[in-house]
Amino acid sequence: MAPGRRGGAVGQVRPVNAGTMRQVNRQLVLAAIRRHGPISRAELGHLTGLSQPAITGIVRELIREGLVREIGVGQSSGGRPPILLVFNPTAQYVLAATLEGDSLRAGVADLSGQVVAEESLRVDTTRPSRAVQSLIRLLDDLIARIGGGRSRLAAIGIGVPGIAHAGAGTVSHAPSLGWWKEVPLRERLERYFKVPVVLENDVNLMTLGEYAQGAGAGVENLVLVHVGLGIGAGILIGGRLYRGARDAAGEVGYLPFGPWSAARRPGDYGLFEQHYSARGLALRMQAAAGGDLPGVDPDRAIALLCHYARMAIPWARALLDDAVRHWAYAVAALACILNPERVLLAGQIEQAGEEGLQRIRAHLAGLVPVPPEVRFASLGARAGLVGAVAIALAAVQDPPLADLPPLPGEGRLDRPSAADAELHG
Repeated sequence: MAPGRRGGAVGQVRPVNAGTMRQVNRQLVLAAIRRHGPISRAELGHLTGLSQPAITGIVRELIREGLVREIGVGQSSGGRPPILLVFNPTAQYVLAATLEGDSLRAGVADLSGQVVAEESLRVDTTRPSRAVQSLIRLLDDLIARIGGGRSRLAAIGIGVPGIAHAGAGTVSHAPSLGWWKEVPLRERLERYFKVPVVLENDVNLMTLGEYAQGAGAGVENLVLVHVGLGIGAGILIGGRLYRGARDAAGEVGYLPFGPWSAARRPGDYGLFEQHYSARGLALRMQAAAGGDLPGVDPDRAIALLCHYARMAIPWARALLDDAVRHWAYAVAALACILNPERVLLAGQIEQAGEEGLQRIRAHLAGLVPVPPEVRFASLGARAGLVGAVAIALAAVQDPPLADLPPLPGEGRLDRPSAADAELHG
């Protein structure tokens, strides 16, 4: 039995009923069309090993649901020209959203993962009920823009800061939102939209997004460290998210890096996050400037700190040196435990620029024997949204397309040349 799977004793064979087998066969046929379309029914039989009557029934069902379309005829090999089939990604859509601080970003994507509309707004997150209502309104606006109403909505993926409890569908320990106790976000959204809702930590989603389309593409063992209003990390091991026993893997903001105070309480920000997040650095800049810096926007704090350091202002240089060193400590801790191939730095830490990145690399080289490659992430604010689309699609594709084993006839499909494959009529 695979690790993490639930069930009976090892070696126990579960009975499979006709309904389950039909669902498995349907997944095989749909996967074959997605991977190899345009494709004929005969070719589907060769690929999947299913009988033509079974193929005919499943294809008829998929066409009726709009998931598959007939697009014309292929080249004849002597008999009746075959009708070709393609996957229709616009048959349904998924919604995706990410929430950080007072910023809410959402998008709608088709079943190929193509984002077709996006919106963002500022929201009041101090009261969870208000934040959820703002999220619902924004998602409703996107549904209205895409047309067809909720009947075409397949699933929703949501990224949240803090700990996303996948099993319970709740969010807790999200200091940037002020949500400490568990908030039943999934239950609220599923009750309203009547579709599956998947919750995930926002930095985990950024990691998935960079792995799919960004600076982590193809890197199976990947860590992303995000420095924003808070600090968190996303971890991929063997191309899969690692969440830990209680969904709290990557909560590096709680690392014991920084000045310790006996007055700390359990509900305070994590020590590392308190001192070295963009919010923490903004407060420390104001304190170090001695009243000469009345207000610092956390969103631009690191850029401003680097600017003052380049002007050789002593407190700014000392504070930036301290921040860079401790960011490197966090990367070193992750590298020693996980030994990733690559570490991506994302969020406001990118404001430190190439000079800051080189300094982190230099610190790291002196801290660990085998330092990973360190670079900045590339997708910016869209990374989380790309990841949220991915988890929503995974909820629709059961199992996800990427997890399906090779089809029985894959590699043996005798396809015509590109010239012969032109459609006719």
